[in-house]
Amino acid sequence: MNHKIHLAKLEHIGLRGVANTWIKSYLENRSQSVKLNGVTSNSKTITCGVPQGSILGPLLFLIYINDMHTAFEKCTVHHFADDTNLLFSHKDPRTIQKVMNKELVYLYEWLCANRLSLNVGKTEFILFQPPKIKLENRIVLKLNRTKIFASYKIKYLGVILDHKLTWKHHINELSKKLSRAVGMLYKIREFCPRSTLRSLFFSIFNSHLSYGLPVWGNADHILINRLINLQKKAIRAISFADFNAHTSPLFKKQEILTLTDQYQQNLASLLWDLDHEKLPNSLLNLFCKRNDAHNHYTRMSSSGKYSVRKFNTKRYGQKSFQVEGSLTLNRLKSLDIYKNSSSKTAFLNKYKKYFLEFY
Repeated sequence: MNHKIHLAKLEHIGLRGVANTWIKSYLENRSQSVKLNGVTSNSKTITCGVPQGSILGPLLFLIYINDMHTAFEKCTVHHFADDTNLLFSHKDPRTIQKVMNKELVYLYEWLCANRLSLNVGKTEFILFQPPKIKLENRIVLKLNRTKIFASYKIKYLGVILDHKLTWKHHINELSKKLSRAVGMLYKIREFCPRSTLRSLFFSIFNSHLSYGLPVWGNADHILINRLINLQKKAIRAISFADFNAHTSPLFKKQEILTLTDQYQQNLASLLWDLDHEKLPNSLLNLFCKRNDAHNHYTRMSSSGKYSVRKFNTKRYGQKSFQVEGSLTLNRLKSLDIYKNSSSKTAFLNKYKKYFLEFY
C-alpha cells in the first residue's frame, strides 16, 4: 500500500485537512530492522504498508482496495478482507473467456496504477455449470501473460465449492475432520467429566459440522447421511452408549439437535433476519413478498408470506437458498412459536425445544 496513493484516496472520500495529516503522520517516518543470531541489520525506512497488528491496518487496507470495482465493465467484485473474487455469468463459454480476459487486463492495469502485486500462482477460477453439460473447449484465462486454468473445486472462506455445486468435495473433507474428532472423543472420554466432554464435542466436532451449514446443508441425502452417521457416533461417545445404541434419546438428553434439525434452525435464524429486513441487500433481493409482486388484493397477498420462484426445470434451482428459504419461511410464519416470539433469541430457543419434543 503506497502511502501517497493512500492519502490521496482518503482525501477523495472526504478525509481531508487535519485528519488526513494525522493519518500521514501515523504511516510515515517508520523504520524496521532484522535481528538474527544477535546481529541487528541497519534500519530501513518503510515507504509502504501499514503497521502490522494495528487496529487501523485492516480498515486502511479495505479503503485502499475499495475502488477496485471501478476498473471493471461487466464483472461483479466481492471482497472479504484481502480475498477478492470476480463474478461473471453467461450462457456461452466463449463469451465468458473473452469477457474475463478483457476484465483481467483491466485488473492488471488497476494493480499497476495502485502499485500492488498479485500472486498469480495463488489465483484460480472455477466455471459453474450444469451436471450433465460438458464443454467442447477448455477455457483458459490470462493474467499478465500467465495462463490460468480452470479448477474443479476451490476453497472460499472455509467452504469448498465444486464446479457442479454438489458439495461432494466439501463433505468429503468435512467427514475426515469429523472422523478424527470422533476418535479423539472416544480416547479422552475416560479422563474427563461428562460436562467437559460435552464442551469438547461442541469445540472439536460441532464447530466444524455447523460451519456454513445453511449453504451446503441441503446437499444430496447420500452425502448428508455420512455426516449424520458421524454425528451419531459422536453422541454415543459423549454419552458412553453402545456402538449401536438408539440415538434419539441421547440427542434429547444432551439437548443437541440432529444435523437435519440444525440445518433447519440455522436456516430459520437467517430467515428471521430476512423477515425483519436485517439481512444484507445481496440476500434480501433474492426474496419478494406476495403483496409486493402484484397490486391485487388476495388472501395470499395479505398473509405476509413470500413468493416462491418457479424454475423451467425441476433439476436446477429447487434446492437453492432462494427457493428453500421462501418455502421454509412461509412454514415458519404459520407456527405460533414464530408469531408469538418477541426476539430472534426467544424464537430460536422455542424452535430448538420444538424439535427436541419429537426425539
